[in-house]
Amino acid sequence: MKHISFVCLLVVNIVPVFAGELAAQNPTAESIKRSRFNQVFVKVFVPVTPLTPKQKGPAVESWVAARLKQLGEPEYFAVTGWVPVCDGLLADDIIDNDVWDGRLKGKHRYCPVGGDIPERAEGRIKVLLRGWWPGGTDVTVSLTDEPGSRAVLAIKEHKTEQRMPYVAVLIGPPPASPAASIDHKK
Repeated sequence: MKHISFVCLLVVNIVPVFAGELAAQNPTAESIKRSRFNQVFVKVFVPVTPLTPKQKGPAVESWVAARLKQLGEPEYFAVTGWVPVCDGLLADDIIDNDVWDGRLKGKHRYCPVGGDIPERAEGRIKVLLRGWWPGGTDVTVSLTDEPGSRAVLAIKEHKTEQRMPYVAVLIGPPPASPAASIDHKK
């Protein structure tokens, strides 16, 4: 028993020494470029209909609810949380741009939805969303490329007598860069 305690004590005291000797990885040029961009998030909403009965899902923010009311949508629910959409302009784009798999409980099923950022220029950003039904529907929203910019869009090409799905787009600040915030001189 004393032998096991001694080994545990030795490991607990030696591991921090080795960990302290490990060098931090330097960020790549692409990761630096990505960290300078504002983040883009998308959330999908579906109307309550006989084919899409109300389901438990993520919260619906008040600004989204107000806009859906303005668009004449009486009842809806969120089918995704805020999903990040990666910038397709970067060469080493490693984030999966799947926004929603299209699944719902019940009789109705949408096709998967994907997102991309095909353009950032002159303080504007274009967000492309593609999917929703067989044959596909493309929806593009153009926003000011600054944190807090947001929009709610109806997917009009998928309108039926049962109404249509909606998508909200929100621009957030660039991701925090832990490596940049550490001052090694202190």
